[in-house]
Amino acid sequence: MAEMLDLSGKTAIVTGGARGLGFCIVNRLTEAGARVMIVDVAVDFAQAAVDYFADRGRDVRFEIADIRDLAQIQHAVDATVEAYGGVDILVNDAAFWRVVKFLDLTESTWDAVVDTGLKGTVFFTQAVARRMVEQGRGGRIVNVASVAGISMESSYGMLIPYVAAKSGVVGISQSLARELKPLGITINCVLPGGMMSAGAVHSSTELTPELREAMGEPGQVPVTDPDEVARVVFMLATPVSDFMHGATVVVDGGARLMIKK
Repeated sequence: MAEMLDLSGKTAIVTGGARGLGFCIVNRLTEAGARVMIVDVAVDFAQAAVDYFADRGRDVRFEIADIRDLAQIQHAVDATVEAYGGVDILVNDAAFWRVVKFLDLTESTWDAVVDTGLKGTVFFTQAVARRMVEQGRGGRIVNVASVAGISMESSYGMLIPYVAAKSGVVGISQSLARELKPLGITINCVLPGGMMSAGAVHSSTELTPELREAMGEPGQVPVTDPDEVARVVFMLATPVSDFMHGATVVVDGGARLMIKK
């Protein structure tokens, strides 16, 4: 089993890897021996992450890229190949959400959320899959969606762009599995529930009293440390998941089953 969990010699790209869940994913991958390229727009957080891992003897680099732009996606993939000689694992984690009433939703908010969470995931996957095919040794792709993509607590409305993006990530993960399996590439999807991440804390501080009232009480749903989710992402990046294609793995502490925290 230890051999199956060893990622020594493997190269991974983690989008949104500078903080929160992405940082935890980078930590688990490098703990197992992988080299990781963080792709993010949060320069200060990314550099701090690189320094953190360097102090622990782990090989982590950073490439700035706005994944809404296909040229920047390709540049990040090319930079990874130049630095490490190839890419074996892709984790699509980059995303953000914004609470807004549907009647107040603007096109710019829709585009920002959906283009980051869905368009970015699709075309980063395409760029990496092309490289994996060229390399001829297959690879592993893990998409991070959300339980919001398959169900929505009524008290957590006003997340329409985020729900659309995450629903799309679930769908494309299932659909692409048919095309990628014959190429030796596994693609699976992790659906986290509530997490106490830096992004979630920051977003909650931006809520106006009016939006808080409209959202209602969140209830006693489980909220977890992002590392609980990162460990599942890690598993899907290893040979443990060899027989998994297009799977959706829910990691929400039982919230969808109405299990209280």
